[in-house]
Amino acid sequence: MRIFIDTQLWVYAFKKPQKEKFKDKEEYEEALQMHNKANEFIQRALMDHMIYLTTHQLAEIFHALAFRGIKMSKKTALNIIDKILRSSKTVLIDVKRSHYKEALRLSSLSGIHIWDYLCIVPLKGMIDVAHTNDKHFLHPTIKSLVPKIDNPIGKWLVI
Repeated sequence: MRIFIDTQLWVYAFKKPQKEKFKDKEEYEEALQMHNKANEFIQRALMDHMIYLTTHQLAEIFHALAFRGIKMSKKTALNIIDKILRSSKTVLIDVKRSHYKEALRLSSLSGIHIWDYLCIVPLKGMIDVAHTNDKHFLHPTIKSLVPKIDNPIGKWLVI
């Protein structure tokens, strides 16, 4: 199957929650559960499916790992990006000018930030399912771009 895995799922998988960063035990346990589910999901996906990413999304993943929240070292983040790029199970799609134009149009129509569109517009017609926990993907302007949307961790968030 040809799939898309949204940026936040990669982040959940590669960044293990640190207990001291949470207000209480329940919040930490929920984050740990999301981490474990995302990690297991991505490991299975890398064995069983072809994973499609855009050049924009690859930059997003690097930025989220190395510069957002609990930051990992840039070297570790680059190593992860390199492994994604070298995998025989990933397909990297360039974002073209026409994709930018369509992403801008859809973002202005929906009020959803352009970043989600730059991840998904170039993949239109290429993927069978988009895996995400971002509620934005339930909006008709994004839903119309993919045949199926699946949330492998179960909790929807606005990201």
